[in-house]
Amino acid sequence: MASELQNIVDDLATRVDAPTVLEDHEERMVVYSAHSQPIDEVRRESILRRSTQPEVMGWFREQGIVEATEPLRIPGQPDQGMLGRLCVPVRYQGRLMGWLFLIDDSGRLSESDVAAARQAAGHVALLLYEEELGARLTSGALAHLLSPDPELREAAASQIADQGLLAARAPVVVAVVQPLGVGDGWPRECIGEALRDAARRDAGGGGGGAGTGEAEAGGAGAGAGGAGAGAGGTLRLGNADHGVVLVQARSADDDSAGVAEAGAVAQALRYRLRKVAGARVVAAVGDPQPRLRDAHRSYRQARLAARVAAVAPVGDIARWRWLGVFRALAQLPADAAESALDPRVAALFAAGDETLVRTLETYLDLGGDVQATAARLHLHRATLYNRLDKAGRRFGIDLRDGNDRLAVHLGFKLARLADLHPYPDAGAAASGERDGNHSGDRSTAGAVRSRAKNSD
Repeated sequence: MASELQNIVDDLATRVDAPTVLEDHEERMVVYSAHSQPIDEVRRESILRRSTQPEVMGWFREQGIVEATEPLRIPGQPDQGMLGRLCVPVRYQGRLMGWLFLIDDSGRLSESDVAAARQAAGHVALLLYEEELGARLTSGALAHLLSPDPELREAAASQIADQGLLAARAPVVVAVVQPLGVGDGWPRECIGEALRDAARRDAGGGGGGAGTGEAEAGGAGAGAGGAGAGAGGTLRLGNADHGVVLVQARSADDDSAGVAEAGAVAQALRYRLRKVAGARVVAAVGDPQPRLRDAHRSYRQARLAARVAAVAPVGDIARWRWLGVFRALAQLPADAAESALDPRVAALFAAGDETLVRTLETYLDLGGDVQATAARLHLHRATLYNRLDKAGRRFGIDLRDGNDRLAVHLGFKLARLADLHPYPDAGAAASGERDGNHSGDRSTAGAVRSRAKNSD
């Protein structure tokens, strides 16, 4: 699809001798032509960034490009480094799919040139619609492939293999990206759009678009994609609360392809949620599976890993194979967590002493290393020993006993995973701040303490 769009844009630019760009309905770069004619800073920036600057987008929209059904001329702004353009709306059955922009500062394009651009826009509209329809069909097949129903999975695996999207016996890995803290009014289309953003970057050779040299030389861009099939054996699916990427793995022991996809989609989703207060994004990857029909196992693992990443500092991308004890804890039934919590941990929570809880949890997280714990908490060793001794005497915990250490440490982790812990994890909060957002919510602390008292 990308090559067909590229051919249309290149052919039009050659016929009318004008640098040409195809942008989608959000004014993001799809493809652009080579150019021998002069270009301006606006086009150069759009090639480098693969998107139009907000102030430029505002100017174009003030000229009526959103409502336009026929080609219109946009005057230049010399003081802003912007040449005049011919804008040709790309519509399929009246629905706006994007625009063709042709640089034409002197208004030299003739009526026949405009007619050629209008015809090209019609061809582009049909291709973009076919791409969107294909993405929907492929997303449906992926949803069936990941479903709990074995018959649906078998049929979907056959369909995907028959269409040549992925080989039936090639190893695959699944990544999941999920927004957190977004409330009720967030723009839910962001997940599908982020999947498409990442797909276009994949097809275009990277998130930054063309390099400076390529932009100045007029190298052709690429990157049409969607939340369905992608380049290099990749399928994408946008659900209501999370995005899914299935990608062919290098081997059944290598999840790096999934890690790369998770990182790309997470970056795109963070950008799209940048104005949503309190939002953060977690990304997770399951273990590679040897056959396409087994992809649901990797998907389940990725979903569980995302659940862990929401409450524990497990890195920028939670990889199922690296989650240690959380692999077991995440699979406990939801109604078993509270009854499985060690009574001493419940009593610690009920006491409401955050300092004591954080000290003991950090000490256990660091394997009982006094020096490392004191440094992490910025404490004198004597103060640390006093706190640990207080916790031991008050709650009956013998930190010299391996079974006690295991029971309490597991209790802390289980409490975090089951939303029974009254204090947000400092590491998870720091991860949220790296996203430019917030994590952790103390609003449930009172209820948690009440439950802990009742169970004591």
